[in-house]
Amino acid sequence: MTRLILIATAQTDWRVQDRLAGDTDLPLNQTGHEQAVADGGALTALAPTICRCGPEQATKQTAGIMAHQLGIRFRTVKELREVDLGHWEGLTMDEFRERFPKVHRQWRAEPTTVEPPEGESIPTAASRLSNGLKKILKRHPDEAMIIVVGPLAHAILRCRLQDGNYEKFWEYADSDERRCDLTIEPASIAAP
Repeated sequence: MTRLILIATAQTDWRVQDRLAGDTDLPLNQTGHEQAVADGGALTALAPTICRCGPEQATKQTAGIMAHQLGIRFRTVKELREVDLGHWEGLTMDEFRERFPKVHRQWRAEPTTVEPPEGESIPTAASRLSNGLKKILKRHPDEAMIIVVGPLAHAILRCRLQDGNYEKFWEYADSDERRCDLTIEPASIAAP
């Protein structure tokens, strides 16, 4: 069994502004830096041996701060990148709701049925994330590992690994709860 500590990227200014960041490269803000330091301290007792993260700036910063505190190395894994929101990136949720009311309602009601223009759908992102996680688990079976990803990627992985469906996708994506601890069998990660 593998212990998977799933962490959503710490806070950026766009998160505070309720902007759709997607895979946009953004730095952590001061609160985000403090969150990452606190996360690292809280994980000491779990003794993780590896840390992997997506390639976005804030995700790498979050992983780097935690890994430094824990005395382990971190690596980026391109498949763990945040969901690409295409042309929607940078819009606040209010702007998105006002400009695209029908799409907004559908995305909130059934997130797997919408694909952002020039972006990727939740099922496409889920497949990519699952494949990346499978590769990591294959190389590091039976270890305690930290996986740091963006908030939407975190919600996807949590839904897939913990719930088996996307009913709580927005609950997880909108939550300030950024950590989920799971014990999984690597073989249990099936295609979406």
